[in-house]
Amino acid sequence: MSSYVDLGRLFRPKNIAIVGASSNLDSISGRPLKLLNRYNYKGGIFPVNPKYDSLHGFVCYPDVRSLPVSPDVVIIGVRANLVPDILEQCGEKNVPFVVIFSSGFAEADDPYLQEKIVSIAKKWNIRIVGPNCQGLVNFVDGVPLSFSASLDGEPLKPGNIAYVSQSGAFGFASFALSVDSGVNFRYVVTTGNQVDLDVVDFGRYIIEDKEVKLLILYLEGLEDGSKFLDLVQRAKEREIPVAVLKVGRSEVAKKAAKSHTAALTGDKAVWDAVFKQYGVISISDVEDIIDLGTIFSSPKRARGKNVAVLTTSGGAGIIMTDLLDDFGLEVPILSPEIQEKIKPYIPPFGSCLNPVDMTAQVINDPKGFPGCLDAVLECPDIDMVTVIISMITGESGRQMTEDLIAANKHTIKPINCSWLIDNKHGEAFLRQLKAEGIPLFQSLRRSAFALSALGKWNEVLSKPTTEIMVKGSPYLPNLPFMMTEYDSKRLLAYWGVPVTKERLCLSLEEALDASEEIGYPVALKVMSPQILHKTEAGAVALNLNGEEQIRNAYGRILENARKHCPDAQIEGVLVQEMVSDGLECMIGIKRDPIFGPIIVVGLGGIYVEVLKDVSMRRAPIDENMAYEMIGELKGYPLLAGARGQKRKDVKALAEVVSLVSKLACIENELEELDINPIFVLDEGKGVLVADALVLRKTKE
Repeated sequence: MSSYVDLGRLFRPKNIAIVGASSNLDSISGRPLKLLNRYNYKGGIFPVNPKYDSLHGFVCYPDVRSLPVSPDVVIIGVRANLVPDILEQCGEKNVPFVVIFSSGFAEADDPYLQEKIVSIAKKWNIRIVGPNCQGLVNFVDGVPLSFSASLDGEPLKPGNIAYVSQSGAFGFASFALSVDSGVNFRYVVTTGNQVDLDVVDFGRYIIEDKEVKLLILYLEGLEDGSKFLDLVQRAKEREIPVAVLKVGRSEVAKKAAKSHTAALTGDKAVWDAVFKQYGVISISDVEDIIDLGTIFSSPKRARGKNVAVLTTSGGAGIIMTDLLDDFGLEVPILSPEIQEKIKPYIPPFGSCLNPVDMTAQVINDPKGFPGCLDAVLECPDIDMVTVIISMITGESGRQMTEDLIAANKHTIKPINCSWLIDNKHGEAFLRQLKAEGIPLFQSLRRSAFALSALGKWNEVLSKPTTEIMVKGSPYLPNLPFMMTEYDSKRLLAYWGVPVTKERLCLSLEEALDASEEIGYPVALKVMSPQILHKTEAGAVALNLNGEEQIRNAYGRILENARKHCPDAQIEGVLVQEMVSDGLECMIGIKRDPIFGPIIVVGLGGIYVEVLKDVSMRRAPIDENMAYEMIGELKGYPLLAGARGQKRKDVKALAEVVSLVSKLACIENELEELDINPIFVLDEGKGVLVADALVLRKTKE
């Protein structure tokens, strides 16, 4: 598990000093004092500013050295160039935590000043929040260590949502919008430049609070992928979903790829794959933060992906059904028994199939809406219920509100509501539903997204977490640093990956002997570490039958290779068996700078070149996950025996995918591995690697 930093004294300090405290309570350095008073903070407050003897009823001190106590937290809101001296004073006073609002460090192209404060903090064992941050708030204990204007107004009621953001401005702005939509937070933290404590450190501490039901992270960058994934795994153990808004995932200024794998494993693709693999909820905007906060604030969790749709509008019900399908949820037709229970409450022009179109006529029978609700909630095939109410107003709207609240109190199944109504006619109903904790949406898409998050989280929890062991010693140090296809396949063969029969030959005579030994037809390939893409260089000859064809091809491909790259070091000609049948696939490894080895599998040829039909995971993986990856491919039916074709040996392919993922974790010099093609033969006949390329880490 990731290293756990005890942040108790930061979140629950007994004494707080504010360096640069101002008499102007609406300024950045004045707000912390105002907010601490507003939230009725019970500990000691010590303003520090040589300009004042007192500030707003508090004794004011000229510097940190003169404080009568050693504060648990010092808030620093002065010019950047003054921060190093203040940190030295904090060190002398044994201050464990500082929160630095000040800007003007690395984000302002002054890495030296940032390095300086890091050095001082390490010397004195001070933990830093920031700099260039807007601080944090512990709503449980009423501790606002922030200057954000979003905290003005009455102290907010603590909820179950925790939010940690690298961006201070976006973090507190999105927090404020979420609060306005009825989401209650337990903790909000902004980390700024993260010179010390980062988003993951805060997340790891916060999830130990048993009242936290959702952790939301805004990430701009990440230094340690393993540390982040340890946080995600620990959160899963505590049944806390993690949602991440990861920015900067677009393909910008990428280096030209030397292998297919590198071209496929762009930054965004890796993040998406890792999120999927580890059950992280990927979000992209403020609305997603609000909607997840709304749905997970309710204690009810889904036990499957089947949704019942109850609607007073047939059109809205169809829209919702389409949206739920888009998000991967099911809207199953209700059983005849459940339909019979619903029929008495809806008119003949309604529908009791699912979506259940109650029509607006349901308001004519006081038992109609609760009867339909009870029927679907009792249905064992239904895991969640979404209710869509159109412009139902007046006494009918009031009654539907009460019926919905009553049903919600007596079920363990999640219910959410989309009430499509304006504030003039529906404000009272909406306010009452929010007060009762019923997840409420005025957008069908957002309602469907929220339900899908519940369904997917249930899937994450239901999957056991298995630790995959990898054993062995690296073999790469035994091979040349600049590797040819022949060397790459020697590496694979060492680890037990099936490769084609082949021999490296240094003369035409050797090539002729090897061809006879291997058996015609054969392929000839020029081996040179400087010629990675041999086909483009004309350094390959395929389907050669007999001595004459070997003699003609041998000299030709060598001549082509020398023309293509005059300085190339020719190590010989590879004579290789031809594989006459099988489906071409590819397996790749790319070492990601954050998450380490990433394993890729896909069909070969046009499927990988043009369609980029691949599946990706972080290594290592077991055979079950390899099967899962292969099954995700759009071209999987070709492996499964579509249109009367023979089924291919998917089991053997999955075994090799898993094996390659494990060797990548052992071979720490491996930067890229491109196996393309690997022929998947008919079921029971295995697989054969026909070509491979290994790139090693550049020597420093």
